[in-house]
Amino acid sequence: MQAMEKPHGSIWLARLCLLLGAGSVVMALVGAIGAGQDWWGKLEGLSVVMAAVVVALVALLFSLIVLLLYRKKGTAIRNMTLIGLVCSLGFLGVIGYWVNVGRSVPQIHDITTNLDNPPEFRVLKLRPDDFADVPGRGEAKYAGMDAMERWKLLHGAAYGDLRTVTVALPVDKAVALAEQVARKRGWEIAAVRPDEGRLEAVDTVSLFRFKDDVVVRVQPGPGGLTSQIDVRSVSRVGRSDLGVNAKRIRGFLKDLKAAALKG
Repeated sequence: MQAMEKPHGSIWLARLCLLLGAGSVVMALVGAIGAGQDWWGKLEGLSVVMAAVVVALVALLFSLIVLLLYRKKGTAIRNMTLIGLVCSLGFLGVIGYWVNVGRSVPQIHDITTNLDNPPEFRVLKLRPDDFADVPGRGEAKYAGMDAMERWKLLHGAAYGDLRTVTVALPVDKAVALAEQVARKRGWEIAAVRPDEGRLEAVDTVSLFRFKDDVVVRVQPGPGGLTSQIDVRSVSRVGRSDLGVNAKRIRGFLKDLKAAALKG
């Protein structure tokens, strides 16, 4: 009877690759979900995710070394190492995607359809540091510009498609329709004021459950038979919104115009 082959010592390295690769994914999920459930703060959750990136990089390096040196030492070694490699690559790919998205949009978090006269929050409170860290301070091409002017320039270049929308409804009906659309999109309504032509709401996004504040302003058009609608969406946390606020405004206005056409 043939004796069973003794496992090669590199099996422990393969297990380490699996542990690090899968562990980085679990670590990131725990950080994000924990922040979303308020077990800890958002910034602490982001720190856990960044730490998970380091773990994933280590897993990727170890996995490549083990595959290079010990891939012929047994199926178990190869399979565990490959799983660790796939987990780390997949996680790093997701992080890389969001890093690329972040580079493609300006580092701002206050987005609106009306730069000259943004809708104002009255029930919800605009974050006190809203314009405290607008990019460009001290750069030659922004010389002489204050934070608001830099914000308008960056915003206009990136989100020039965002404009005031006109619907063929009086103000009160336009506000009521805006509320319907907001609720369908899962927003938490903070205030509805048809007499003021205003709606305020909170949208919650991602596993982190980041909360973004939204105000919809409805003003009468010529003759009072149409309404001009402006929207402003502001992230409560972070310097950049990764384009989320602009995407939210586009989606909301698209849904609103479609609902208005249906009558």
